[in-house]
Amino acid sequence: MSVSTLPLVPETPKVSGTGASAETWPWSVTRPVDPRAGYVHGHSPATVATAFARGSDPDYPDWLRHVQGVGECRRPIRLSGQIHVNNPAGERMATFDTADMPDGVIYTPCGNRRASVCPSCSEVYRRDTYHLIKAGLTGDRWGIPPLHDHIAIFLTATAPSFGPVHRRVVDVHAADCRNKDGCTCRASVCHPFGRACPHGLEQRCRERHSAADSRIGQPLCLDCYDYNAHAVWHHEAPELWRRTMIRFDRNLDRLGRTHGVELRRKYAKVYEFQHRGAIHYHAVIRLDGRNPDCPDAIVAPPPVITRAMFETAIRDAFATTTHTSAPHPANPEGWPITWGAKGLDVKHVNAPGGPTIDLNHLAGYIAKYVTKSTEATGRIFTRLDELTIDLHATPDTHLGRLIRACWTLGETEGWHRLRRYAHQYGYGGHITTKSRGFSVTYGFQRAQRAIWRRTQGHPETWDDQQAELVITELGYHATGWITTGDALLARTAAAQARTYHQAGLDALTDEATNPATPAPPHAA
Repeated sequence: MSVSTLPLVPETPKVSGTGASAETWPWSVTRPVDPRAGYVHGHSPATVATAFARGSDPDYPDWLRHVQGVGECRRPIRLSGQIHVNNPAGERMATFDTADMPDGVIYTPCGNRRASVCPSCSEVYRRDTYHLIKAGLTGDRWGIPPLHDHIAIFLTATAPSFGPVHRRVVDVHAADCRNKDGCTCRASVCHPFGRACPHGLEQRCRERHSAADSRIGQPLCLDCYDYNAHAVWHHEAPELWRRTMIRFDRNLDRLGRTHGVELRRKYAKVYEFQHRGAIHYHAVIRLDGRNPDCPDAIVAPPPVITRAMFETAIRDAFATTTHTSAPHPANPEGWPITWGAKGLDVKHVNAPGGPTIDLNHLAGYIAKYVTKSTEATGRIFTRLDELTIDLHATPDTHLGRLIRACWTLGETEGWHRLRRYAHQYGYGGHITTKSRGFSVTYGFQRAQRAIWRRTQGHPETWDDQQAELVITELGYHATGWITTGDALLARTAAAQARTYHQAGLDALTDEATNPATPAPPHAA
């Protein structure tokens, strides 16, 4: 199923989620809004008129229940077709046609992970990632045993330098500093020393940049920066990670043979874009033992293996893994692909007597990156093509030159992924990857959520055999709400439902902490 990338309707900037091909509402408005009245409460007359027409229709409650599952999705997918229900013998018992439903379609959330595209769906993705990471660190849920006796490390691996850029380094943060984007701690001097480059520009900067300084990540000299190497490193980064994990597995095998035990690692990682347009990886790597009688069981590593041994094996893998890219007409010998020279940032998880890392905070820290893309660089793109490349690949900007490098190198056979992902500066890897057995999967979490909704909160009544008797024949119809008024009503109803639900939770909390406090009427 493909999702339309058409721009939003320009006349309704306050209600996003309506496709550019949205149809005009066919019904006449009972109380038309005077177009000369301008915007009403921040919404255009067309939005107010279509919302009033929908809300005054007798079938509005049915429509509201029909779109309830979409929530606040900005650009829901509309599906049309039929749903068949069979009996255990395979005989058809009933058929439901979307033509008989409100709007003649079924609405489903877009499922986009980027907060800049759909905040509602990205929040669901973030929460799924949070629980996935937390289950892989603590266990004791979804059939995973408690994992507090397991050794785990949280690491950050960065890209190498492709040229000096403006930077902000804080040696010591204040005790109350929590937001790195709004950090006001005293930073070090950007580049205190440096000579003039061959292009006549001084390779030094005596300023202490603030967190909001737009120059952070910009090269000191655009002509000195190696944009081809930057683009190729993004192209090869997934392969570099794969080779690093192979080297790490060999180190673990060697360590296990030395102490007469069997070891294996499980990991989950995400990537984040830096201001300079290069990615770095955040990963949680967990060390497990191996039960020869049950290879799939998750067991704690033998006590003979210490955290220092585990960290040494990881550092050696990242320090020694390197390879050379395939030859390219721009560089027949290929580019060397390595990790950043500054080394790894390693923190131990659940270390007794050491620095305490809050597992909830760590899981949330990793999960927040799955909703981001290139926002840190100041650019948010969709995929580029021949018509739009010249608008973004400007030669006088850092990111423009990087995009142009991806587009130019991607002309060669075998390097087309650079063009496909030029909007991400050549990086086309998955935002989240993990080992089998680290935790549950996204598919498992989505299935559990679907069962909860279909059983109305009673998953114990779910029968997989009955679910197999439902056959769907649905196809793509369109993307987005039919009118901007529909988008406004759906988002308002979802916000009210969320507020009502939260009020009920607050009332239950107050009653548990203070039984004498009466519950509010709406939460009863």
